[in-house]
Amino acid sequence: MSSSKLPVWLIATMILFVPYPQGSANAATYCAQLRGATAAGHPDCSFSTLDKCRARVRHRGGGHCYRAH
Repeated sequence: MSSSKLPVWLIATMILFVPYPQGSANAATYCAQLRGATAAGHPDCSFSTLDKCRARVRHRGGGHCYRAH
């Protein structure tokens, strides 16, 4: 490898491994456990905010929301 190509190769390698924000992949997820659902049931964990989760729980007749781990 020639020395003139080394900086370009080094920069290209560094760009590939620089961490960047993942956006929604890092966003908190909230789950709704609806009233009457059994513990073996699957909660709805599709909410990006606690307010959206609470609105769905109210609309569906009650239950609770919690932050997914």
